[in-house]
Amino acid sequence: MPTIFAMIFFASGLMALEAMRGLAQTNQATVDIATNWLPSVQYANAINTNVSDLRLAEADHVLSTTGKDAAQAEADIADTMKEFEANRKIYETLISSPEEQRIYNEFSASWQSYWAMHQKLLELSNTHQTEDARQLYKGEMRAAFEKMGALPDRLVQMNGDGSKQAYDDSVNAHETTKLITYGTTGIVLVILLLSTIFVLKAICRPIDDITRAMDRLAGGDTQSAVPFAGRADEIGAMAAAVEVFRQAALNNIRLESEAAANLALRQADEAEIQRRKEEEARNLAFATENLAAGLKRLAQGDLTHQIDQSFAAEYEVLRQDFNQSIQQLAGTLLDISVSISTVDEGTREIAAGANDLARRTEQQAAALEETAAALEEITANVHNSSRRTEEARTVAGQANTAASQSLQVVGRAETAMRKIEGSSQQISNIIGVIDEIAFQTNLLALNAGVEAARAGEAGKGFAVVAQEVRELAQRSAGAAKEIKALIHNSATEVEEGVSLVQGASQALSTIGSFIAEMNEHMEQIATAAREQAIGLTQVNTAVNQMDQTTQQNAAMVEQSSAAATSLSTAAGRLRMLVGQFALSGAHQVQPQAGTRPAKGYSMAA
Repeated sequence: MPTIFAMIFFASGLMALEAMRGLAQTNQATVDIATNWLPSVQYANAINTNVSDLRLAEADHVLSTTGKDAAQAEADIADTMKEFEANRKIYETLISSPEEQRIYNEFSASWQSYWAMHQKLLELSNTHQTEDARQLYKGEMRAAFEKMGALPDRLVQMNGDGSKQAYDDSVNAHETTKLITYGTTGIVLVILLLSTIFVLKAICRPIDDITRAMDRLAGGDTQSAVPFAGRADEIGAMAAAVEVFRQAALNNIRLESEAAANLALRQADEAEIQRRKEEEARNLAFATENLAAGLKRLAQGDLTHQIDQSFAAEYEVLRQDFNQSIQQLAGTLLDISVSISTVDEGTREIAAGANDLARRTEQQAAALEETAAALEEITANVHNSSRRTEEARTVAGQANTAASQSLQVVGRAETAMRKIEGSSQQISNIIGVIDEIAFQTNLLALNAGVEAARAGEAGKGFAVVAQEVRELAQRSAGAAKEIKALIHNSATEVEEGVSLVQGASQALSTIGSFIAEMNEHMEQIATAAREQAIGLTQVNTAVNQMDQTTQQNAAMVEQSSAAATSLSTAAGRLRMLVGQFALSGAHQVQPQAGTRPAKGYSMAA
């Protein structure tokens, strides 16, 4: 672009210089004709006329017959000489060449010789020597007059030739100026045409392509590449800014995909946890049903019942403990039946205490079971909360990073828009220069049309060319105005885009502060979750201690059973009671007759 405008300026300057030179030559020729050549011809003719008038006045003086006629002739001579001297003084100021000065000096010398003869002629005429005066007038003075009269004619011829040469120089200057003006105007028009094509190809078309790329990006097409992104000029900066928006859109799509994947993963984890809970509930229900059936059989006195179906791993210990307890209880009853006669009375007392202790142990075992289940759920919830808190912290960090990156992208976009705005202003200035050139070209075409009109038929062709140049200049000016209006609208839209980008930057800054605050809350929640985990560890310790206490109570029950064996007074009643239990095979105990149930004992034991 600078080269194009430099060529335009050079051609315009060359045309202006040549036009000024041609006008200067024409003006100088006109000035020479008006102030030198024509006045010189005029005054040379006047001098020649004065000399001829002097000759007539001299003839009148010689031919005068009276004093009045002689006086009139002398008066005419005096007037002629006065006019002659005035014309000579003026002509002397108009001499412009050595040759003209030489001819004039020759005329002056001839005039001095003729003037001497003139004085002698007047003297002879005044003394009435008429014949001598006539001889002098017709002889020497005529020869001198003819010689002297030829010199003004030569001056007239010389000044006429100078005037003709000045005219020829003016015509040549006009033709040269006209040819150079035509050629320079053609060059300027070619340069303007080429620069217009260059502007359309190098600026307007890339801007249209980038605009279509922005429209596709706004429509959701993030796969199409942005054209002209590799250029190093303002077009490249615009394309790079659009590419930044496209990359940001791709990052947003990727983040949305990752968020959807994380959501699906969390939903899968929650489904797995729900499945485990349901499975645990089924296992618990299965174990509870089997234990209830076993306890029912045990309440009916059937000590041969065993739970053969395996429980879940966490409840398998209960099944084994139940079966072992039944076996141990059956063995104990068998042992009691052997020594039933010696421990009858003690057994009744121990039975009452064992009944109470068994009830408390059962209640404690149930409470421990519920506590263990609740503790397990709490532990799972705490672990889930801790894991989700860590995930939330990770997502918050990613969101904070994305917000920071988006803020940087917005800053670069704002800088790029500012550069676009500056470039638009420069293009507007260039269009203003083109508009001014078109205006000057229009004026030159108008002046050329006026000159062509003055030239008449010879200038009709040039008038048509001048009209075409004027129309081209007007169309160039119109196109420049339209481009300038478009650039102004683009600058306004860029300014609005800068305002929106600044608003987005402020919003991202606010989002970043909110994310940082949310991250702090997540940290506090994670700390609370860790503290809850520590508390759960302490609760587990307490449950273990309660389990040990339960085992100690069971040991006390065994001790009480051992003490019951020493109670011989309860053997009869105990045998009857033991006989109510279904034992395996030959170990079935038959109740003795005459035994009574002990006080305070019930079958609920």
